[in-house]
Amino acid sequence: MKGNPRKPEYFRWFSLAVEHGLRLTRLYEYYVETMDTSRRIELPKALLMYFTYNSDSLGDSKRAFIYSCIAANKEKEPAAYERYMQSMQDFAKKKLSEGKMNESYAALYQEFLMEPRTKEAGDLIAQKMFTHRLYFEDKKVRYVIVRHSQMEQEEIYTCVQGVAYPRIYTSDAAILFQDDKQRRYSVTVDYSLKKVMDEESAVRKVLDLGVTEPGVLLHYCESHELDGNNLDIFQRLVQSDAFCQEYKQKVRRRILDYYAEHVYGEDLDDYLKKMDYREYARVDRQKLLEVLISRGLFSQALAIVEEFGCEGVDMRSLLKLASRMIVRCDLLEDEELLALASDVYRNGFYDEVILNYLMKYRFGPVDEILSIWKSACGFEMDTYDVEEKILQLLMFTTDYRKEGEHVLESYIRHSGREWIVSGYLTHVSYGIFVKEYVMSPFVKNCLVNAYMQKWAVDPVCHLALFRELSKEKGRNEALLSLEKELLKECMDKGMVFSFFHRLAPELLSLYQMDDKTCVEYHTSPDAKVMLVYALDTGLGRGLEYKTEPLKNVYEGIFTKTFTMFYGETLHYYFCEECDGQTKKSPERVLSMSKVEGTPFSKYQMINQILSARKLDKSEEVKKGLKKYLRQEQYVKEMFVITKED
Repeated sequence: MKGNPRKPEYFRWFSLAVEHGLRLTRLYEYYVETMDTSRRIELPKALLMYFTYNSDSLGDSKRAFIYSCIAANKEKEPAAYERYMQSMQDFAKKKLSEGKMNESYAALYQEFLMEPRTKEAGDLIAQKMFTHRLYFEDKKVRYVIVRHSQMEQEEIYTCVQGVAYPRIYTSDAAILFQDDKQRRYSVTVDYSLKKVMDEESAVRKVLDLGVTEPGVLLHYCESHELDGNNLDIFQRLVQSDAFCQEYKQKVRRRILDYYAEHVYGEDLDDYLKKMDYREYARVDRQKLLEVLISRGLFSQALAIVEEFGCEGVDMRSLLKLASRMIVRCDLLEDEELLALASDVYRNGFYDEVILNYLMKYRFGPVDEILSIWKSACGFEMDTYDVEEKILQLLMFTTDYRKEGEHVLESYIRHSGREWIVSGYLTHVSYGIFVKEYVMSPFVKNCLVNAYMQKWAVDPVCHLALFRELSKEKGRNEALLSLEKELLKECMDKGMVFSFFHRLAPELLSLYQMDDKTCVEYHTSPDAKVMLVYALDTGLGRGLEYKTEPLKNVYEGIFTKTFTMFYGETLHYYFCEECDGQTKKSPERVLSMSKVEGTPFSKYQMINQILSARKLDKSEEVKKGLKKYLRQEQYVKEMFVITKED
């Protein structure tokens, strides 16, 4: 003992000394120092009595071994266990906080610390859970490396005399060995592996204390099915930075699947409010949105829609989302919410809330707003504002579609503003008169009313109305009076159009227009138009074509008047030059083959004479000539020029 003998072969002598009750200084210390610690044995009572008061004389590892033996034999020596219990418990807590680990420490942790009552105690014991004793005989190995595919980083453990204490959380963990030259080995190193603690009963206890130790979380989530009681544990895992993104996405999918399956059955809102919605959206945006909307978490759902879109989500859910959010924001304009409401509507899903919101804030395209208006009419909603918006939009975009007239009709029924109505009548009249669209009876009535009530409308309204009235076959006094006024407006402005030939001859004769034939061409107001024509008088002569520039009478309507007699034929075509391009119209032929009008017109008299001559009615020719000459004589005698300028 004076030579400080600590080798294991001296143990049998110290053991005999203890058995015979020898009293030597430091005998019990040498006894413990030299004994085999690979297995726990029943210790001599004298030794237990000695270390009751002298435990500080031992090193930590030997003291841990003594304590582990006492704990292992507590059934045989309950009194000794009772005497040492407080010391052992305090020792275990202290060494756990220092991070100590071997089989003896593990036995103490198992005995005293597997039922923590505070999160601090839970965190400490969790850091030692799933520790294994790994033994090998390869002398070159310096480190044991454990790699879990679910975790971001590998864990490295130092080897001491062929023993390491790695933590292994799952059965699929990879174990590697590394030498002092950074070389790694796997299958070439034989080893034995043994768990040093049984922590299964403690795992859920520490997790319930709020512990976030990655290894414990991984073991639990890999060995348990997700349910309502452990949902929080799975959410803690995905919030940890210790795990790789791929694995966290896999767990998030499990969580989302659970939410989707139990969306109506359990109160999951507290859990939903804690989740990182962006990360879950990257896993399954569609399923996440369905869950959030079903649970009434509309603000969170809208945020996901704004960032990730809503493709593939059930339109009924999006309808619910849009409608509820519109109500929550008190119908205030929101760009993203408006886009969502529009998308839902375009897919055929809407309610009064969405229609009201779209009518208030949606501005184009025209097709969509018209559709919204029709849907709102079906709900018998107040459509005054959206009708005004549609009419203004149609005017702004120079859109002449017929649906606009239906909107105008509804707007007038709702007592729409006069300047909007007159503005749209101007717009549609331009399309009818210049673009040659067909006028509806409703627009015609509106134009007549506007004219009668002396509305301050654009002249094109009168032109469009005039052309439409000229198509009337039966003319009464009121119609003739109206046409007379409209004709006067045109003549005062020097405007002559081809539709004048449909007017009553007695109206045309007022302006000596009954003998005029008008050709007309519609194009851009910026174009230059030339008329190329030849008049065939029926005398058998060859055609001599002439070219004449035409005047832009009104907004790209170019006209030219001719005086044609019965039997004459006009051959003509138009040449247009615009934006550096030249265009030629097909050649047209216009014949004078009808004799009609007031019989007192000299022009008509000549046409009647020519017609009779062509039909070889000599008596009618003589009668017509006498009538013509007589009228000429009357004119000379009754109207004498007294002064010439």
